[in-house]
Amino acid sequence: MWARSQYWQQVLVTSSRGTIADRNGITLALSVPRWSMFVDPAFWDPSQLSALGQHLPKQVVQKLQKPLEGRFMWLVRKLTLQKGEEILSLNLKGVYGIKEMERSYPFGKHMAHLLGFVDIDEKGLSGVERQWDFFLYNPPRMRNLIRDAAGNYFEAANLSSEEEMVFPKSEVVLTIDWRLQYIVDEALQNGAFVNNAEWAAAVCMDPMTGEILAMSSFPSFDPGNRETFSGDALRNNAIGRVYEPGSVLKPIIMGIALENGYVNSKSRFNCSGSIKIADHVIREVNWRAHGNQDFNKLIINSCNVGMAQIGMMMPANFTYNALKSWGFGLPTGVELPGEEEGLLPLPSQWWGVVPANIALGQGIAVTPLQLAQAFSAIANGGLLVRPYLTKNVFDRKGNEVYHGQRREIGRVLSNSTAERLRVTLRQAVAEGTGKRADVENAKVAGKTGTAQVAHRGKYLQDTHVATFAGFWPYDSPRYVLIVTVGNPGAKGYLAGVIAAPIFRTIVEEMMASGF
Repeated sequence: MWARSQYWQQVLVTSSRGTIADRNGITLALSVPRWSMFVDPAFWDPSQLSALGQHLPKQVVQKLQKPLEGRFMWLVRKLTLQKGEEILSLNLKGVYGIKEMERSYPFGKHMAHLLGFVDIDEKGLSGVERQWDFFLYNPPRMRNLIRDAAGNYFEAANLSSEEEMVFPKSEVVLTIDWRLQYIVDEALQNGAFVNNAEWAAAVCMDPMTGEILAMSSFPSFDPGNRETFSGDALRNNAIGRVYEPGSVLKPIIMGIALENGYVNSKSRFNCSGSIKIADHVIREVNWRAHGNQDFNKLIINSCNVGMAQIGMMMPANFTYNALKSWGFGLPTGVELPGEEEGLLPLPSQWWGVVPANIALGQGIAVTPLQLAQAFSAIANGGLLVRPYLTKNVFDRKGNEVYHGQRREIGRVLSNSTAERLRVTLRQAVAEGTGKRADVENAKVAGKTGTAQVAHRGKYLQDTHVATFAGFWPYDSPRYVLIVTVGNPGAKGYLAGVIAAPIFRTIVEEMMASGF
């Protein structure tokens, strides 16, 4: 009698993915058990819909109002254990539950753009989840369910290793420090909100090793809540948005000029408030004349006229290749999907005023991570190092399959030139436009940059990007930090007013936390 009445049902359910941890072993992403509910139409009683309907999505309720076919239909997947137990406690005919695994992110939005998210079947779709999906993903398990004549389901024994399927040993260990990530993310999200910004990004790096310690993007989302997946929130602005950097590029241009003999300690540049180059007039803010300046004062005063002169004295091909060697116009190769390479026009397009504009950070587009890489070269003595996010990757058997490490791309400055720039950038904070980024005893060095946004060949008058790029302590740098705020609308648009205070908040919080 049993043999004639029993019924088999095979159901694919998601398995546990490998874990993602920070550099200290703190778990950032893991899989947790959930109840998924299904119905067997052969035993379903439509009169039960009034009791069940309040627990189901509207579209599922509408399906249950019609005749059902077959022997299996999902009602809702991946409910919390408490919610699933509530439905099962109703003891409804033909309604059953089965456990499967769901991705969980303990830090919510604070790690969103870094970690990414997965789909309903636990496949990685963005961020680290997608980058290392080959090792993190665990194929679905086939659950063999047996139903007896009374409509009760039992699970048949599985010959596969339950421990290996449910708890794989695969793991990705990041260079991120969750404490620092929280500090950076809180400051950026709050700063962007207060300034009514459209977007923002921050990157903190170890300039000596290239390790990314924190990376944040605004607006953010909750990887565990798809209702927050809207608009531009999914874009990681630290690597996936390009913009004209403005004056933060001036220290790099100055470094190129100093290193190659176009500028030296005796060079002087006169600024009368404006200069005409080809058919274009380059001017200072409020037409302010800076007078006769050496290279230090050009950076401290963020002098457009003087930097334009330097831009015009260097051959286009030379400057183009030098900027390439600094990593501009090229992806950094960080272990994340969706990285933009920026925009560096070919030398054949550098006609008229273009070389001067490039020296001012116009006509070139970068990502915040590219800026972090470039400022790290100034901070560490002149070496361009590759930014990296992943320390280790282990497969599901626990074998290490990837080991991240410091990688030098090349030398872009001599140690002496880098040291001169560090001193100058310290003065730019102490005396110049970066005063609001300064922190007592931190000895911050850096540069502000306020750039207009180009649209269809013209600059928009009321749309700006504000950036502060810096490092500390200037005489022995341990951290590089880039803060970029896109189109702020509440307190003006100057980087010294918008980005520098966010930078300062992060440094203060880091120091208070022992970093």
